[in-house]
Amino acid sequence: MRKTTRITQGLSEKRAKITVTKTKRRNIAILAVSMFLANVAFGMAFPYLGVYMRLLGASMFMVGLLSVAFNLTSTVFQYPFGWLSDSTGNRKGFISFGLVSFGLFYAMMAFVGSATGVLILRTLQGIFGSAMMPAHSALISELSTRAGSIFGLFNSIENAGFMVGNFLGSAIVKSFGVRRLFLISGLLLFASAGIVLLIRERSSGRRSILGMILVQEGRESWRATVKGSAFRKLMRGYLGLFYVTVFLVMVASGQFYSVSSVYFKETFGEWSVGVIFGIESLAAALTGYFLGKLIDRHGAKRFYLIAIAGYGLAFLLYAVVRNVWLVFGIAFLSGVKWVLTINSTSAYVAQNVRVSERAQGMGLLNAMMSLGWVVGPLIGGYLSGISFQLNFMSTLIPLGLAFLLALRLPG
Repeated sequence: MRKTTRITQGLSEKRAKITVTKTKRRNIAILAVSMFLANVAFGMAFPYLGVYMRLLGASMFMVGLLSVAFNLTSTVFQYPFGWLSDSTGNRKGFISFGLVSFGLFYAMMAFVGSATGVLILRTLQGIFGSAMMPAHSALISELSTRAGSIFGLFNSIENAGFMVGNFLGSAIVKSFGVRRLFLISGLLLFASAGIVLLIRERSSGRRSILGMILVQEGRESWRATVKGSAFRKLMRGYLGLFYVTVFLVMVASGQFYSVSSVYFKETFGEWSVGVIFGIESLAAALTGYFLGKLIDRHGAKRFYLIAIAGYGLAFLLYAVVRNVWLVFGIAFLSGVKWVLTINSTSAYVAQNVRVSERAQGMGLLNAMMSLGWVVGPLIGGYLSGISFQLNFMSTLIPLGLAFLLALRLPG
């Protein structure tokens, strides 16, 4: 009797494991399709935001301010959205809401007639679109125990989508204009939001958000202190140092990418904008999965240091090279350093933050990236008004500091 019971229990456990595996594979496939479509839309619209602002009469400083507004609001709202995702156990709902928000405001950009209107809509994108970012990273980390490989897989898929969007965007702008480009991007994001809702999420001991008590002026709150403890833990010790290095790298990134589309248009022609961004995305798509496997094998820190050095080399070359064909080669290098950064930083968080706080850890990672993109575009917009080359060369300062600090991280 006992033997029969053990056999029956063993078969039940085996069937349960098979079901869980099938569900995870199904979820991976659904999320992959959704994120591919979303990144096609992002790849179409993002490179032309700065160009659109200039067409509407914006100054270089205002072009930089477009990135500041988006990333400032993202920085403020990503961590609370990550906490809500952890608290409710809901990933797909927050991802879908964020995608719909991105799509709605991109579609609305097609109908505005001023740079100020675009700036307002981009700010609203930062507020509501940030709902997807921590939940997206947390869901990916829960689909596999091999963080580097799963992030590498999704970064390859998403960069492939972004690449397709870059090349499509260039063709659409040439044939139909920038306004229709934003409208088409919005429609693709609506489709992506619907697809992600097909994911099957497991119940994970959800905590009621009705029990949340926010800190109020002049009154202490035990519950608020407990909820805030995750943030304080994440910012202590070597993890805090890690987040500081991410911020510095993204300051440099913001300096460059907030104005790069305008620089490429003025230096090589409007046709080059989508092509250069497309090559960067192609490089990331081709190498992301394999670099993720190497990160699993050799550790995230080593590849994070390589990524920081890659940023410095790419931005230095962009500053001095004037031949567009050589710039295409630099773009490939730049795509590799980007996917190395995303894979290694995401894997570092996944490997060093416990599951119950992982969305908050990922949210804080995204927030530090966004915060860097608040400071960087302010610097980039100002310095590019003097000289694009001065701006690009000055990125070596935050990158050098980030590299030295990252050397102190435990491997």
